[in-house]
Amino acid sequence: MLNKNADVARKGQEALTTVDRLLQTAKHGQKLNDLQSAVFLETWAQRSYLEIAQQLDYEYDYIKQVGSRLWRILSSVLGETVSKRNIQSVLRRYNQNSGT
Repeated sequence: MLNKNADVARKGQEALTTVDRLLQTAKHGQKLNDLQSAVFLETWAQRSYLEIAQQLDYEYDYIKQVGSRLWRILSSVLGETVSKRNIQSVLRRYNQNSGT
């Protein structure tokens, strides 16, 4: 189980690096802020907004707003609808298509 968690964390960090690179290119140097990055990584690990809010000590509704804005930004950059449920498959397709 520990190896699986470490693998999920490693892949989440790799995905976050990809997202930051995409944003820097498409949005002229923009990067995710610390909270957006945390929401991204926790979502990658398949945690719910409620779990994320409790872990990070934020209100559930605020974390949900941060997540929603994050998915809208990524949808705009990637040219397809991104949500917390499909982020892994969307980035997998992006990496396959871009040869990364």
